[in-house]
Amino acid sequence: MKKVIIGFVVAIFLAATVGASAQNEKKSPLPKDKIGLGVKVNDINMGVSFGYALQENFHIGAGLGLGYVSGTDAPGDDGGTTLLVNPFFRYIFSNEANLFPYAEFNFAFTETVFTSSSSTANVELGGMWFPFPTVSVRGGVNVINFNIDNSRIGFGINQSFIGIDWWM
Repeated sequence: MKKVIIGFVVAIFLAATVGASAQNEKKSPLPKDKIGLGVKVNDINMGVSFGYALQENFHIGAGLGLGYVSGTDAPGDDGGTTLLVNPFFRYIFSNEANLFPYAEFNFAFTETVFTSSSSTANVELGGMWFPFPTVSVRGGVNVINFNIDNSRIGFGINQSFIGIDWWM
């Protein structure tokens, strides 16, 4: 009877050890060496993005956006359609379940019909959620906006955004 009890305890111990090892080796949903295609929407722009996951926590890419800027009452400022190109660098922090907080630094080069073009450097903070291994939903806010042309800096919640990415 002692041998049965000892055998049972050893079996439970081994099962618990194997189960713990399997949980520790759980695969991260973050893409690595994959190309991503995405769509991003904020208050005035909508665009597509192309990214590459160099590491699980470091992505590079570029976005191409289209939007509208309303004019002011000033003569010659009628507003117009904007075309936006923005290369980005994204660093993803450690996770909470399938939610990964990240910080993104991007440059935005904007050409607007009827008004002058602009160049800005931005810092965005957000989170990525992976409902599936090849799909991420992301959202966040632009917290720092540096207008390179006019040397103006904006701090605070400048624009919020939401997007979805498909990783191949």
